[in-house]
Amino acid sequence: MPVRDYQADLLVRLTDSDYAAMYLKASLDETLKDGDWDAFLLALDNVVEARQTTLANITDDDVAGQPLQQTFGNPKTPTLESFVAVLSSVGLAIDVKPA
Repeated sequence: MPVRDYQADLLVRLTDSDYAAMYLKASLDETLKDGDWDAFLLALDNVVEARQTTLANITDDDVAGQPLQQTFGNPKTPTLESFVAVLSSVGLAIDVKPA
C-alpha cells in the first residue's frame, strides 16, 4: 500500500467546501470543549492554505492572501470580525443552529 503524505492529502480534501466546513466544525467543537485555540487556528490555517490554491482571483489586499497571524493580530484572541473575514475569503460562512 502506498504511503501518503497526510498534510498533502488533507489539503486536497479541504478543497471541497463541504469537507472544509465539516473539518472546521469538528475542530471548533473540540476547541469549545478543551479550549485549545491553537488547534483550531491550525485547522483554519489548513483550510485557508487549501482553498487559496482553488481560488483564482485572490488580490493583494484579500484576507486569504495574508498569513493568519497577520489577519488575527494576536492569534490567542482572534476577533469575530477577523474570523468571519477569513471564512468569507475562502467561500465559507458561520451557521448557527439550536443545540
